[in-house]
Amino acid sequence: MSSGRPSSDAFMQNAPGAPTHSAPIQNDPRQSMNSPIQSSHAESNDTHPIVDPAFIDTSSPDDTRVSFRGTDYDSLIPSIRARYPHIDPLYFTKTFRGTITAPGLVWFDVDRQDATPPDFLNLAHLMYCFEIYSQLVATFASPQGVEAEMELQKALSDYRLRILKYSRWATFESLREWHKATLETQIMEGQDRPDGWRLRRPELEALLRKQMT
Repeated sequence: MSSGRPSSDAFMQNAPGAPTHSAPIQNDPRQSMNSPIQSSHAESNDTHPIVDPAFIDTSSPDDTRVSFRGTDYDSLIPSIRARYPHIDPLYFTKTFRGTITAPGLVWFDVDRQDATPPDFLNLAHLMYCFEIYSQLVATFASPQGVEAEMELQKALSDYRLRILKYSRWATFESLREWHKATLETQIMEGQDRPDGWRLRRPELEALLRKQMT
């Protein structure tokens, strides 16, 4: 067209779910998020159709990431967003990068009533948030192969069973602190390591306190 408007191809490159055939990393994603063009687009949402923001490209391993080293983020994130459409995608990225914190799992609770949710409220709430987190971990690890993914799923299941076992005798407050400490350790050492989820850490189990009878 000769109207001076961008071609349809230009729009398709930024459309949600549009295929990408170029190299996955062209610019520093942190710079692109703060660029003047990005800000201008955000300010014009009141007059233009709202579209999903560009994916944060985390497909190449970086020095600070210890988990999912062989995973292409952009190839998996569309299916994850389709499965969990009401969760802020920022927390998918945080999980992938290993920058999520244990209290941050609360944001996987899409039914929360508070904009700044408190800590895990009870055992059911703790398990609900961890279940979504564990599904993300298994999905991000899936490119490692079916056998590796199944082994990770079994390890995560073993960890869930340990939570339930401890809940029979430990106070919820101490169980919550043990769970958060275990999560922080696992995030730091490698979220996709099955042996880590099965590891008994006596120094962390010392946080558990028996229920009063």
